[in-house]
Amino acid sequence: MVSSGGLHLRPARDSDRRALWRVHTEAVETLCQGVYAPDELNTWVSLLRPEGYLRPDRPRTVLVAERGRRLVGFGQLNCRAGELEALYVVPDEVGHGVGSRLLAALESVAWGDGTPLLGLDASLNAEDFYRHRGYVSLHPASRPLTQRVQLACVRMQKRRPMVSSRREPSAGAMTST
Repeated sequence: MVSSGGLHLRPARDSDRRALWRVHTEAVETLCQGVYAPDELNTWVSLLRPEGYLRPDRPRTVLVAERGRRLVGFGQLNCRAGELEALYVVPDEVGHGVGSRLLAALESVAWGDGTPLLGLDASLNAEDFYRHRGYVSLHPASRPLTQRVQLACVRMQKRRPMVSSRREPSAGAMTST
């Protein structure tokens, strides 16, 4: 799909399920440590299963990021609901543009599909990431993992950018003064 700086984005395949699970698990276990209680993290990770990804009964746009032959991140978008459902990057790739590239690609899909705004429930450790990319915090929220464990998060959204109807002069165009 898109490649730059050794990073390649492409649509996820059924054969990626185990790698998606690995990325998700590593990200939660490492990046959420200290933000959530150990029992919250253990419950979250225990609910993740390779067969839970790319389910045919839940069609979604799922993009993966690869560096070399290694899957280093993924994002999942539900255009119909206007919801960014997942964005995870392996810990050693955080800060190297993987999440930003995935997010930009998924937003491009959503905006191209006519989605007027994207919503998401950001984990507490990811709120700043989304805010720096134009998302606005709406209110505290929670994700029920079990009856006993509710994961604190922040409801956020971003409006589709306005497309300028004014044509800009092309580079190198002559203008008179």
